[in-house]
Amino acid sequence: MRTTQRKAQEVAERDQALVRLALDMISKEGFHNLTLGKLAQEAGYSKGTVYNHFTCREDLLIELSAESARRQLRYFQAIADLPWDGVKALYGMAFAYMRHAVVAPVLFECSITARTDAVCRVASEERMARRDLVESQMEQVVGHSVQRTVADGAYDNPAVPTGAAVDALRAYILGYAAMHLLSRRFLWAEEEGLEGSLAVMASMVSGLGWTKLPKAELLEIYKVVVDVVDAIAREYQTKR
Repeated sequence: MRTTQRKAQEVAERDQALVRLALDMISKEGFHNLTLGKLAQEAGYSKGTVYNHFTCREDLLIELSAESARRQLRYFQAIADLPWDGVKALYGMAFAYMRHAVVAPVLFECSITARTDAVCRVASEERMARRDLVESQMEQVVGHSVQRTVADGAYDNPAVPTGAAVDALRAYILGYAAMHLLSRRFLWAEEEGLEGSLAVMASMVSGLGWTKLPKAELLEIYKVVVDVVDAIAREYQTKR
């Protein structure tokens, strides 16, 4: 391996090691208590070394949101590879997005905060471009499944383009995950466990125009998705 390639690999590995360490520190003390100086001290690096990777806390937050997107992309790709039709895959990806908030709550919260204007105004264009590239890959995977639902005749809402329906579904899942899975302080009513969650999801998906699946089928999809997401999540746990 050439010297330049080896150095680039070392930088990338150190970058990921710092991200994993930051995740541990945020889990214990919260993001508001994390500084690049504390991260350097915990990692055993000089502040200059850490600042060579992240010019500010906002850069680190963007990279954490990129890590969140990379994991979600793996979930979506694994689900897209299953022998399911488009509607099942769409439900599966929705469940995977929700499950991600359960198994990686810190990353999920960071991904929300990293979308705010206050963060994006300060973070480097390079970091945001890397994050946006992964998110565009996720959109492609989801978009392919949506196209399959149209080809299968499983989407019937002439008043709403599929792209807008996907945006609406994503907004619902994001709100659900933030309110039901991360904090219960904003809830107006309680659901009755998993069955309630599945019923709401089915109503939302079918209300937008996709085929509504029976509860038993949704439960099977959900179980498969949990197995897929949790298996991938465990891989990251062993690296820390």
